Amino acid sequence: MFKIIFISVLSFSSINLYSKQLDINVNFESGFEFESQAGLIKNLQKMQSVRDIEKLIKDQDWIQDFSIISKPFGNKIFINIKNKKPIFVLNNQFFYDENLNKFSFDMSKRDLIHVESSEDNLQEILQIIDLVSSKYTTRKIVYSYAKGWEIFTDSTVIRFGKELSDTKIKNFIDTSNYLFENGKIPSIIDIRYKDGVALNYGTE
Repeated sequence: MFKIIFISVLSFSSINLYSKQLDINVNFESGFEFESQAGLIKNLQKMQSVRDIEKLIKDQDWIQDFSIISKPFGNKIFINIKNKKPIFVLNNQFFYDENLNKFSFDMSKRDLIHVESSEDNLQEILQIIDLVSSKYTTRKIVYSYAKGWEIFTDSTVIRFGKELSDTKIKNFIDTSNYLFENGKIPSIIDIRYKDGVALNYGTE
Protein backbone atom coordinates (compact mmCIF):
# COMPACT_ATOMS: atom_id res chain seq x y z
CA MET A 1 0.00 0.00 0.00
CA PHE A 2 1.17 3.51 -0.82
CA LYS A 3 0.52 6.58 1.24
CA ILE A 4 0.59 9.95 -0.57
CA ILE A 5 0.75 13.25 1.30
CA PHE A 6 0.25 16.56 -0.57
CA ILE A 7 1.88 19.65 0.92
CA SER A 8 1.62 22.99 -0.90
CA VAL A 9 3.56 26.11 0.07
CA LEU A 10 3.20 29.11 -2.27
CA SER A 11 3.99 27.78 -5.75
CA PHE A 12 5.93 24.80 -4.45
CA SER A 13 4.35 21.36 -4.20
CA SER A 14 5.92 18.55 -2.23
CA ILE A 15 4.76 14.94 -2.32
CA ASN A 16 5.82 12.05 -0.13
CA LEU A 17 5.52 8.56 -1.59
CA TYR A 18 5.90 5.56 0.68
CA SER A 19 6.43 2.02 -0.54
CA LYS A 20 8.03 -1.12 0.79
CA GLN A 21 11.28 -0.23 -1.00
CA LEU A 22 11.65 3.55 -0.97
CA ASP A 23 10.59 6.70 0.87
CA ILE A 24 10.44 9.30 -1.94
CA ASN A 25 9.93 13.04 -1.48
CA VAL A 26 9.20 14.96 -4.69
CA ASN A 27 9.27 18.75 -4.82
CA PHE A 28 7.83 20.57 -7.86
CA GLU A 29 9.27 24.08 -7.90
CA SER A 30 6.54 25.40 -10.21
CA GLY A 31 3.61 23.66 -8.53
CA PHE A 32 1.26 21.43 -10.50
CA GLU A 33 0.71 22.53 -14.09
CA PHE A 34 0.57 19.41 -16.23
CA GLU A 35 -1.34 16.16 -16.23
CA SER A 36 2.06 14.64 -16.99
CA GLN A 37 3.08 15.34 -13.39
CA ALA A 38 0.34 13.09 -12.07
CA GLY A 39 1.57 10.39 -14.44
CA LEU A 40 5.10 10.80 -13.12
CA ILE A 41 3.95 10.41 -9.52
CA LYS A 42 2.07 7.25 -10.43
CA ASN A 43 5.14 5.78 -12.12
CA LEU A 44 7.48 6.78 -9.29
CA GLN A 45 5.47 4.54 -7.00
CA LYS A 46 6.68 1.58 -9.06
CA MET A 47 10.38 2.43 -8.87
CA GLN A 48 12.75 0.26 -6.86
CA SER A 49 16.10 2.07 -7.25
CA VAL A 50 17.65 5.50 -7.76
CA ARG A 51 18.80 4.40 -11.19
CA ASP A 52 15.22 3.57 -12.20
CA ILE A 53 14.04 6.94 -10.88
CA GLU A 54 16.72 8.86 -12.79
CA LYS A 55 15.88 7.08 -16.05
CA LEU A 56 12.17 7.77 -15.57
CA ILE A 57 12.72 11.48 -14.94
CA LYS A 58 15.08 11.87 -17.91
CA ASP A 59 12.33 10.49 -20.14
CA GLN A 60 9.98 13.38 -19.18
CA ASP A 61 10.26 16.05 -21.88
CA TRP A 62 8.46 18.69 -19.76
CA ILE A 63 11.21 18.70 -17.08
CA GLN A 64 13.82 21.45 -17.41
CA ASP A 65 16.09 20.57 -14.48
CA PHE A 66 16.07 18.05 -11.65
CA SER A 67 18.20 16.79 -8.80
CA ILE A 68 18.11 13.52 -6.86
CA ILE A 69 19.58 13.21 -3.38
CA SER A 70 19.85 9.88 -1.58
CA LYS A 71 21.93 8.53 1.28
CA PRO A 72 24.01 5.37 0.81
CA PHE A 73 22.30 2.26 2.18
CA GLY A 74 19.17 4.30 3.00
CA ASN A 75 15.72 4.27 1.47
CA LYS A 76 15.06 8.04 1.66
CA ILE A 77 15.21 9.85 -1.69
CA PHE A 78 14.67 13.58 -2.28
CA ILE A 79 13.79 14.75 -5.79
CA ASN A 80 13.58 18.39 -6.88
CA ILE A 81 12.01 19.14 -10.27
CA LYS A 82 11.79 22.36 -12.26
CA ASN A 83 9.22 22.40 -15.06
CA LYS A 84 9.68 23.98 -18.45
CA LYS A 85 7.47 27.09 -18.72
CA PRO A 86 5.36 27.04 -21.91
CA ILE A 87 4.41 30.31 -23.57
CA PHE A 88 2.46 28.99 -26.55
CA VAL A 89 0.83 25.86 -27.94
CA LEU A 90 1.48 24.94 -31.58
CA ASN A 91 -1.33 23.28 -33.53
CA ASN A 92 -2.79 21.83 -30.32
CA GLN A 93 0.08 19.34 -30.26
CA PHE A 94 3.14 20.75 -28.51
CA PHE A 95 4.18 23.28 -25.90
CA TYR A 96 7.05 25.67 -26.62
CA ASP A 97 8.93 27.71 -24.04
CA GLU A 98 10.76 31.04 -24.52
CA ASN A 99 13.84 29.17 -25.78
CA LEU A 100 11.69 27.28 -28.31
CA ASN A 101 12.15 23.98 -26.51
CA LYS A 102 9.38 21.63 -27.61
CA PHE A 103 7.57 19.27 -25.28
CA SER A 104 4.34 17.28 -25.18
CA PHE A 105 1.04 19.15 -24.90
CA ASP A 106 -1.31 17.40 -22.49
CA MET A 107 -4.24 19.88 -22.47
CA SER A 108 -3.74 20.67 -18.78
CA LYS A 109 -2.69 24.31 -19.18
CA ARG A 110 -5.16 26.30 -21.25
CA ASP A 111 -4.29 29.97 -20.58
CA LEU A 112 -1.59 30.04 -23.26
CA ILE A 113 -1.35 31.57 -26.71
CA HIS A 114 -2.60 29.09 -29.29
CA VAL A 115 -0.76 29.14 -32.61
CA GLU A 116 -1.73 27.62 -35.94
CA SER A 117 1.33 27.55 -38.16
CA SER A 118 4.16 25.45 -39.56
CA GLU A 119 7.10 24.58 -37.33
CA ASP A 120 9.24 26.43 -39.87
CA ASN A 121 7.92 29.72 -38.45
CA LEU A 122 8.98 29.35 -34.82
CA GLN A 123 11.27 32.39 -34.77
CA GLU A 124 8.57 34.56 -36.32
CA ILE A 125 6.04 33.29 -33.77
CA LEU A 126 8.33 34.27 -30.91
CA GLN A 127 8.97 37.66 -32.52
CA ILE A 128 5.24 38.31 -32.86
CA ILE A 129 4.56 37.32 -29.26
CA ASP A 130 7.30 39.65 -27.98
CA LEU A 131 6.10 42.48 -30.22
CA VAL A 132 2.32 42.27 -29.75
CA SER A 133 2.09 41.13 -26.15
CA SER A 134 3.80 44.30 -24.92
CA LYS A 135 0.62 46.19 -25.89
CA TYR A 136 -2.16 43.62 -26.20
CA THR A 137 -3.31 40.38 -24.57
CA THR A 138 -2.57 37.88 -27.31
CA ARG A 139 -4.94 34.92 -27.50
CA LYS A 140 -4.32 33.29 -30.87
CA ILE A 141 -1.86 33.55 -33.77
CA VAL A 142 -2.69 32.10 -37.18
CA TYR A 143 -0.62 31.89 -40.34
CA SER A 144 -2.46 31.21 -43.60
CA TYR A 145 -1.26 31.42 -47.19
CA ALA A 146 -4.22 33.67 -48.01
CA LYS A 147 -3.77 36.35 -45.31
CA GLY A 148 -0.38 35.68 -43.79
CA TRP A 149 -0.03 36.41 -40.07
CA GLU A 150 -3.19 37.22 -38.09
CA ILE A 151 -3.03 37.91 -34.38
CA PHE A 152 -6.21 37.74 -32.31
CA THR A 153 -6.19 39.73 -29.07
CA ASP A 154 -8.90 40.49 -26.51
CA SER A 155 -10.09 43.47 -28.55
CA THR A 156 -8.31 43.65 -31.90
CA VAL A 157 -7.27 41.54 -34.87
CA ILE A 158 -3.82 42.49 -36.15
CA ARG A 159 -2.76 41.57 -39.68
CA PHE A 160 0.90 41.63 -40.69
CA GLY A 161 0.66 39.78 -43.98
CA LYS A 162 3.12 37.11 -45.04
CA GLU A 163 6.35 38.83 -44.01
CA LEU A 164 7.44 40.67 -40.86
CA SER A 165 9.48 43.49 -42.36
CA ASP A 166 11.17 46.23 -40.35
CA THR A 167 8.76 48.74 -41.89
CA LYS A 168 5.71 46.77 -40.77
CA ILE A 169 7.08 46.39 -37.27
CA LYS A 170 7.77 50.13 -37.03
CA ASN A 171 4.29 50.94 -38.38
CA PHE A 172 2.72 48.64 -35.82
CA ILE A 173 4.66 50.17 -32.92
CA ASP A 174 3.92 53.75 -34.02
CA THR A 175 0.23 52.98 -34.63
CA SER A 176 -0.17 51.18 -31.29
CA ASN A 177 1.46 54.06 -29.42
CA TYR A 178 -0.87 56.53 -31.13
CA LEU A 179 -3.96 54.43 -30.39
CA PHE A 180 -3.12 53.99 -26.71
CA GLU A 181 -2.28 57.68 -26.25
CA ASN A 182 -5.65 58.63 -27.73
CA GLY A 183 -7.71 55.88 -26.10
CA LYS A 184 -8.77 54.32 -29.41
CA ILE A 185 -9.47 50.59 -29.77
CA PRO A 186 -9.98 49.47 -33.39
CA SER A 187 -11.39 46.06 -34.20
CA ILE A 188 -8.76 45.54 -36.92
CA ILE A 189 -5.23 46.87 -37.42
CA ASP A 190 -4.13 45.97 -40.95
CA ILE A 191 -0.42 46.51 -41.64
CA ARG A 192 -0.27 44.72 -44.98
CA TYR A 193 -0.30 47.89 -47.03
CA LYS A 194 2.87 49.54 -48.38
CA ASP A 195 1.52 53.06 -47.90
CA GLY A 196 0.57 52.76 -44.23
CA VAL A 197 -1.87 51.16 -41.82
CA ALA A 198 -5.60 50.58 -42.21
CA LEU A 199 -7.80 50.79 -39.11
CA ASN A 200 -11.31 49.41 -38.83
CA TYR A 201 -13.55 50.30 -35.90
CA GLY A 202 -16.49 48.16 -36.94
CA THR A 203 -16.60 44.66 -38.39
CA GLU A 204 -14.42 43.26 -41.15
